[in-house]
Formats: sequence, C-alpha cells, structure tokens
Amino acid sequence: MSLNEIIDRFTLVSGYERKEISRYLSIIIDCKDFFEERIKRELTKSERRRAVHACAVYAYYRISRLGRDTGVSNFKAGDVQLVMDDESSSLAEKLWKEEKSAIADIVMIDDGFSFRAVSV
Repeated sequence: MSLNEIIDRFTLVSGYERKEISRYLSIIIDCKDFFEERIKRELTKSERRRAVHACAVYAYYRISRLGRDTGVSNFKAGDVQLVMDDESSSLAEKLWKEEKSAIADIVMIDDGFSFRAVSV
C-alpha cells in the first residue's frame, strides 16, 4: 500500500482537502503501518485496493475520535484548529465498523479478547 494511495482515498472518505492532510499525516502513517503488520498474505490488485480503502476509513475513524473521549469538540494550538462534531464522528465509526467486517478475509483486525483454537 502506498501512502499516496491512502491519502487520496482518505480525502474522498473524509471530505478533507489534500492541503489539510499534513496535520494528520502521522496518524495516517500509523494506520498504514497498523494495516501492513496485519495483512495475512500477498494481496491481489483488487484486495490491495480494498485494503487501501479500509486503511483510509480507519484513519478517518481515528482522526474523528480525537477529542471525542475527553468531551472536547474544539481544539486550537497555534495555527492548527480541530473542530469535530458528533455527526462526523458517528459516521466515521459506522464506516469503520462496516469496513472492518468487509476486510476480515485479508487483514486481521483484533480489537477485543477472543479464544482461538489450537491444533496439536
């Protein structure tokens, strides 16, 4: 997955313009690394496109959660201002839940406790 592909898809999913992305670049890179560590096998071209899209949705979800857990909806530090409303945050969460199940065959996303069978 290339970073440019993920950023292009992120702009489509999030509605952010490409010039606004720089403030979120480290989060997008973290999401890219997160996905690349969890890819189960060599991906086909269409699977790679699905993974790129899912990574962009995950980055959008992570960014939408900034400040949500603390109840902060507006934050400003110097020239950077972050304004999140509950509507965009819940949309991002809904998109991520749908995307997470859609990519389960190619990316192992485990965000909870589970029992797994062990063959001996």
